Amino acid sequence: MLRAWQDVIDKWRLVPDDLPGGGSVGHEHAGLARHALLDGRLDEAMRHFETAARLRDHPLDHVGVGDVHLARGHWRAADEHYQRALHAGGLASLMAKLGISQVLIGEGRAAGSIADLEHLVADQPDEPVLRYYLASAWYSVAEQSRSRTADDTLVITSEQQLLICEQAAERILALKVGDEELDRGAEQLLHEVELGRRWTWAPEGIAVSLAVLTVALGLITVVAGGLMGNPLLVVLGVVAGALLLFLIVWRFRRQTWRRRADEMSPQITRVGV
Repeated sequence: MLRAWQDVIDKWRLVPDDLPGGGSVGHEHAGLARHALLDGRLDEAMRHFETAARLRDHPLDHVGVGDVHLARGHWRAADEHYQRALHAGGLASLMAKLGISQVLIGEGRAAGSIADLEHLVADQPDEPVLRYYLASAWYSVAEQSRSRTADDTLVITSEQQLLICEQAAERILALKVGDEELDRGAEQLLHEVELGRRWTWAPEGIAVSLAVLTVALGLITVVAGGLMGNPLLVVLGVVAGALLLFLIVWRFRRQTWRRRADEMSPQITRVGV
């Protein structure tokens, strides 16, 4: 899903207020449509954008109609209007590309929007609007990659999800968009990744008991072999103890994310990547 209303309208910061065409009826309707869209008055915005599109041939009117559909979750209709503006080139094409990236996010395919947005930012690294959209897209990638429970709790259930979340968080912070929600979300993601990589015993009580018992038996065997003057028994005690300890570590030692994934597995309703 889209992260915020800002994702729909922030692209309009790229459009100057003094576009050519002032004074025409179509231009007046386009201006009214833009103000209505930014205020969240979608019906009014749609009416004026459609009127402007009938009175003049301007690709930004199709971007506006696409944004209204985007805000309403009509992904296919939004994409159709963005595609009509995409081939106009210039500012309208850039706006359409941003809109299409949001359609992909809305459809649950946020990862598919990253490459194009990265290219846009690479071409204009100092443009804050483009950096914002890229950071927001990475936030959605991290969200959509994780598994989800019935109560919408996001859970890391695979090594790939762990890596994606780490990459997304680091990229968001590197973009320095100055958005508190994005920055806080990225920091929380990094903290979750750090905690997830910590090692723990599962179940802890059984693992620790078996480890203590194995060490004790190994020491007893080695001491007994030494007292009996039996080097074979000493070697057997060392080898057997080491092997048993390896098996205990292999069986019971888990990274925290795996332990939590196992605990939450009965509640998972949607598996991530």
